[in-house]
Amino acid sequence: MASLSVWYQSAGTIVLWLAVLMRAPFVSRSPQQRGLWLAVAMAVIAMTLNLPSVRGLTTELLGEGHVVGLVRSIFGVISAAAVLYFVAETTNRTHLRQWYQGGVCALLIALVVIDMIEDQPHGYVVSGARDSPLLISYWLLLTAAHLVTNALCIHMCWRYARKGASYSLVWSLRLFGVGTAFAGLYWVGQLALLFSPAAWITALQPYCMEAHGLFRAGALLVPVARAARCISVDIFIVWRLWPLWRELTAAVPGVTLTKSRPRLLEILWPPVPWNMFAYCKVIETRDAILVLRGHVGPALLEEARAFVSGLTIADGQRDAAVLAYSMHGACRSKPVKSCSAASAVPVSPPRSNQGDFLSEVQFLLEVTRVYGLVARSYAGRPEASRAVGSGPAETFTPGGGGGGGGGGRRTVA
Repeated sequence: MASLSVWYQSAGTIVLWLAVLMRAPFVSRSPQQRGLWLAVAMAVIAMTLNLPSVRGLTTELLGEGHVVGLVRSIFGVISAAAVLYFVAETTNRTHLRQWYQGGVCALLIALVVIDMIEDQPHGYVVSGARDSPLLISYWLLLTAAHLVTNALCIHMCWRYARKGASYSLVWSLRLFGVGTAFAGLYWVGQLALLFSPAAWITALQPYCMEAHGLFRAGALLVPVARAARCISVDIFIVWRLWPLWRELTAAVPGVTLTKSRPRLLEILWPPVPWNMFAYCKVIETRDAILVLRGHVGPALLEEARAFVSGLTIADGQRDAAVLAYSMHGACRSKPVKSCSAASAVPVSPPRSNQGDFLSEVQFLLEVTRVYGLVARSYAGRPEASRAVGSGPAETFTPGGGGGGGGGGRRTVA
């Protein structure tokens, strides 16, 4: 049980340090995130000083003195002050800012004065303070400060998480509130140990403190998780869109902002910032479609519609299929003099969804999906019938045979 407790404390502290270091470069942008980060950073320093291995090292180097215990308590108080700063910034309560600034300063002065007057070191075990009124005062002040801070923080997190408009802020508040509740349990245990020592409380306290650390680390990493989710969605879009993008931009290289590179390299090392990655690919694909639309003649458009009529697909997917066939043919033809057919080529999702970037992406992904079937069907046609746009629509039969009957229907998987 003891070894499990030590391993759990160490693992939780390491996770918390990783969260603090990962978020350090970004906390200056938001007052709420700044307070959150400061609270977690101060808490992880206090937790690190409380690890058995660190306690043993500091005792060996400095002896059983006041310094390490006092430093740990000071970092704990600063962590509590940072929690109040987080509460004040999130709720925009100016009077709370004034209250906690004065209260924290007074508490720190009181702790230092008591530590200087009291000869007996307070160490790490609160139950050892029962024989000294000064040490009891020391632990009562410290415990009361943490309990009041935790109660305010839990109330704020519960209240504002229910009506928060920001996804990141709501989840940060929820996780931070749960972590603060575990910290509150730890300090309730400290208060109980001050008057009636119990072995089961001492055994459970490390788990409460490390659970507090893990949940607060989660609160700190919510923006990271959301950014990772957005990046994964962008990677999915670019990976699926790549075949269509490569084919169209090879025919119209002037629409690309960067040089074409291998697919995997493009994903692992994007040439533009991550937040513009998928957007650039979608815009380049759209621009290429608009240019190639001028290569679509009446015969090619009729041929595309004949092809689509032989597919077993939903009505909402037919525009994407017509566009896929038209673009495949346009990439292999010369510009036509008349643009009357070009204006009839569907280049957008249904009108009700226009202006929605997500619907635009879904439409282009559907075009990409059908484009592969078009390429395979086109490759299997007789050589004489491959003169795109030069003959009547009846020169191509979707089934690959001679007629346009039902036996030639295909299903888009």
